[in-house]
Amino acid sequence: MVVVFDEAATKKNIKAATSTSGSVGLDLETVLSIQAWVRKLGEPQHSWFDLHIFDESDQLIRSETLPLSYVRAADADDGDVYGFEGSVYRGTGASPGSVWLAPDARKVQYRVYCEAGGAVYSDGLLRQHDLPPDSELTGAAEPPSRRKRAVKLA
Repeated sequence: MVVVFDEAATKKNIKAATSTSGSVGLDLETVLSIQAWVRKLGEPQHSWFDLHIFDESDQLIRSETLPLSYVRAADADDGDVYGFEGSVYRGTGASPGSVWLAPDARKVQYRVYCEAGGAVYSDGLLRQHDLPPDSELTGAAEPPSRRKRAVKLA
């Protein structure tokens, strides 16, 4: 009833990606992209996904249910394509005069659903994407508590 055929999760510094004036700043954002085929089941029909984001200690830092939007009719079968592309988590950031701190998003998990005729369907899969640490995007060293300590051999 529901098949995800394209997906991606990325973390990026949107301040650097959108800056054309050479301004300085940091604005870490996690972006999720999903494309799913959904069988036509009758009206009304709704599609959505349940989202969970975790930090480096596997602590839940965000949980939300978000809609999938109709994209187009599927090419040669009795289904439609639904999708989502957008920000799912805003992390740490800084710009001249302000700083905001947020947990380091390290894992995105989600499940996709559709509903029609009073019944809810899913492919039953928990999808997961691991994300790089914030330090990889900022070029900063990880805090000492997260660095692996060297073992001295005698």
